[in-house]
Amino acid sequence: MSESVFTLIVLVDLGIPIASYVILLLLGYFDKEFDYLQLEKKKIEMENELHRVEYLQLTQQIQPHFLFNSLNAMLSLGRLGKTADLNHALEEFSKFLRYKYVEKESLVPFEKELIYTSHYLSIQQIRFGHRLEVHYQIDEEAKRTYLPPYMLQTLVENSFKHGLEKKTGTKTLSISLKREGNWVILQVMDNGPEFDTSNLGQTGIGLENIKKRLALIYDLYSELSLKRVSGITKATVIWPYTLEGKV
Repeated sequence: MSESVFTLIVLVDLGIPIASYVILLLLGYFDKEFDYLQLEKKKIEMENELHRVEYLQLTQQIQPHFLFNSLNAMLSLGRLGKTADLNHALEEFSKFLRYKYVEKESLVPFEKELIYTSHYLSIQQIRFGHRLEVHYQIDEEAKRTYLPPYMLQTLVENSFKHGLEKKTGTKTLSISLKREGNWVILQVMDNGPEFDTSNLGQTGIGLENIKKRLALIYDLYSELSLKRVSGITKATVIWPYTLEGKV
């Protein structure tokens, strides 16, 4: 046997155990990495589920306010003996219920929300008659956007609850939607009496819930503000322009 062949055999004999040990070490490393990735995946899934549950809870908190206010409006019609108006209000209320009990995604089309909110406004229009004026300024480029369900209705409801309900004379509500670059700006304005707008918490859970839901859904910039300008209360929401409910 030549010296080179003998050297090769020795190297092979020594190399196989070493190679086996290295392979075992690598397998252990990759196994740990796989376990780590699995744990990270589980963690992300749990966080997403917690966000989904929290989001649903926030949405469900908002809905009873509309029910309560609508029933109060219809009760007022009944006390005034306005049977025809009451029947009309009940029809609008039933349309709302059909929408309310359909399961919705975390984002819905703005146009659908506008139709939904119109049922609430119809009830208020019947209640206040010519004393209530509603104006719309909807940008065609913006109305295709998606938004969290009940967001528009909550802003409108807030205008009545904290402003227009206490307003004597003509009550004016304006809904504006426009697009600026990659963001959408929604404003709901009313001429109700002045109140302290520095703390959203005092206006009930509705506006606070909008802020929390926006934070849960969007990684990008979003904002909710409430200001009083020249006798007008302005609730403004800004969020990323979103198509087909994709964040």
